[in-house]
Amino acid sequence: MKSTFLLITALLFGLLPASALDANLTGGCVSDYDATVDYFPEKVVIEDAARFSVAYFNHYKVLTVSDAFDGAPGFDYVLVQCGTPSPDAADFPDGAQFIDVPGGDLITLSTTQLPALSQLGLLDKLVAVDSGFYISTPEVTDKIAAGAISEVGFGAEINIERVLELEPDLVMSYGFNPATDAHPALLVAGVFTALDASWRELSPLGRAEWLKFIALFYNREADASALYDEIVAQYNEVKELADTVDADDRPAVLINSFLGYADAWFIPGAATYVGQLVEDAGGDLLLTQAESTSSQALGFEVVYDGGLDADIWLTETFGVYSGGDLLALDSRFGDFAAFQSGAIWNNNRDENANGGNNYYERGMTQPQLVLADLLAIFHPDLLPDHEFAFYHQLETAERE
Repeated sequence: MKSTFLLITALLFGLLPASALDANLTGGCVSDYDATVDYFPEKVVIEDAARFSVAYFNHYKVLTVSDAFDGAPGFDYVLVQCGTPSPDAADFPDGAQFIDVPGGDLITLSTTQLPALSQLGLLDKLVAVDSGFYISTPEVTDKIAAGAISEVGFGAEINIERVLELEPDLVMSYGFNPATDAHPALLVAGVFTALDASWRELSPLGRAEWLKFIALFYNREADASALYDEIVAQYNEVKELADTVDADDRPAVLINSFLGYADAWFIPGAATYVGQLVEDAGGDLLLTQAESTSSQALGFEVVYDGGLDADIWLTETFGVYSGGDLLALDSRFGDFAAFQSGAIWNNNRDENANGGNNYYERGMTQPQLVLADLLAIFHPDLLPDHEFAFYHQLETAERE
């Protein structure tokens, strides 16, 4: 027993020759580099995510992010096992960034990254976020309240001086528009910045698989693979229940609501993240475009004609907690059959005091919970004792 403990300790802290490695180093550096040894015996295989890939070499791995935003080039990150030589930068595309792994202090600029850090046991690496205002992950909000995690601001207005003071090894950002994003300013300041493009994934499991992206920077591939396998198994278990439903019993589902300020009602395409969730939960999304990977903006009259008789309505609307809230936005909402039957739901069951919605945080990394909520809404007989994580049924005059 004692010898086993000593062996594990030595492996973790890089005190043995590299040839003795049978697991990734998660807590130290190589002390005796051997070019013939594979320093990453635990590897990830990307199964569902389409926006990142990884290639392994003996003492480094190349992580590539594609399609991080409209018109984005590819972004390459070379993750070098600390204690081993860095490969020649000339062998990589211009702009490739190099970082030693396992990584150290981390700043995240998206709430969707926080649940994965918690699942992987990496919250001790987190030194700052953009803002704590909308964060739902309790372990993070507690650390912010205690002053253990700083706030550095949003987008191009990010506080570069504060970031430099914190001396992070890594900032994990995202991209929408380089003119307003944080990552260009961070790169100019010489801060290693990785782009998280999980929001561009079209499948629920593809988004969840980005926990492997985070794990790569900390050599936590084994943990990430185990977590992801569990998510996939749970997701498929719910989907298999939904697959037992006869085609005639699938409800017609209306989603979202008319946004007066945008003069549009946005209906997700069938091949979007939301479209797949509705399909996998045993529902038929109304007014959707088959094979479309984006949302279409429809006028109120179009949705009124095509969605008036929907069996179920998922409003997905900020600030709506009751039927009265919907009617305050537009009295015509009361004409919809789902409103009149009380079959109207919103995904803001789990909000913080500032309106931060955990559906867009925890729900993005654990889609099996979202899918179970939807199955319980569409086919309550299949999950009679379900405890909802994100959705709640709105009170309407007919239900009160």
